[in-house]
Amino acid sequence: MEKTSISTIQMFFMTTCYVVGTTFLLLPTATIMDTKQYGWIVQLWSTVFGVAIGAIWIYLSSQHPGLSLVEISRKVMGKYVGGFISLCYIILFLQITSWVTRNISDFMHVTLMPRTPETVFHIVALFVCAYAVVKGIRTIALVSILVVPFICITFWVPFTIMLKEWDWRNFAIPPYDFPLWPTVAKTKYALGFPFMETISFMMIFPLIRQKLKTAFLGGTVFAGLQIAISVLFIIGILGVYRSSHLLYPEYVVFREMEFSSFLEHLESVLSVNTILVVYVKLSLIYYFTVTAICQLFSVQNRALVAYPLAWVISGYATLFSNVSENAAWVHTYLFIYYVPFAIGFPFLLIAVSWLRKMGKREKQIA
Repeated sequence: MEKTSISTIQMFFMTTCYVVGTTFLLLPTATIMDTKQYGWIVQLWSTVFGVAIGAIWIYLSSQHPGLSLVEISRKVMGKYVGGFISLCYIILFLQITSWVTRNISDFMHVTLMPRTPETVFHIVALFVCAYAVVKGIRTIALVSILVVPFICITFWVPFTIMLKEWDWRNFAIPPYDFPLWPTVAKTKYALGFPFMETISFMMIFPLIRQKLKTAFLGGTVFAGLQIAISVLFIIGILGVYRSSHLLYPEYVVFREMEFSSFLEHLESVLSVNTILVVYVKLSLIYYFTVTAICQLFSVQNRALVAYPLAWVISGYATLFSNVSENAAWVHTYLFIYYVPFAIGFPFLLIAVSWLRKMGKREKQIA
């Protein structure tokens, strides 16, 4: 593990970037389509779920201070079983890295450069992030501190200006019943993405010297509220029907904005903001992937893993044919796929840790 430390504020901003990341691109349309004018409420209970499950991971980490997720798995479950669990997490991190890479290329291809092959976006993004990984987690943390305040200002100020287009009738038409538990089951993908993905932060929990709960859970809450408010604004400005049929509704809000007679095409501001925050998320999950591989296979030089891995991730990012296929997979399978990693393995590690502690106490008493 890297011999460094991360401050509370750095962890807060990194968590914010990670949770917001590609969520702004993929979730608003899906949640509005499934729950109509109540889409913003889905984001609120998803945030509560994210905090609850994050508290479980923090508890697991507190039982094994100074150890990352890979190290905890090997300590608790042994060399072979723990190594298998660690390998499963490496595959998960690798997949998330590939999906984030694909999200970047899809957004840039659709909104900015439709004639540029998506593979070009993959390679450029991955080698930039690989360089950040080699430089270390503190470099990524410092970038997140610069990015988050800038994004908050340049995103919410124009959004607030567009409130002049707000129409309360968008929350009443069309009428829609809101049965709680069927709706939760229908939108369970919002629990998995992005909140279950944050288990990857257990790779750097040991680097946080103080106030881990405040930094990690606070960043989760802050980012979750940002997502919920943005969905609320989208519904109020564009309406349910229109926003549920747009690929990137936030982009359309910025594109239709009339700030002044001489300042146009503010959607470019959103594009830059989106690319910045997604690059931070990609750098983080890339770092977690490389660190997990280095810890499991005892590799000392991160560069030996980071740069060659970019080609593997680039190839894996082309797994889905298009944006619609990617969104359909997220909607149908993502939550189920994440359950063993976010809930199953952590509870198994906690249970085995308890049993081993009880066994030691009984031996001491005997």
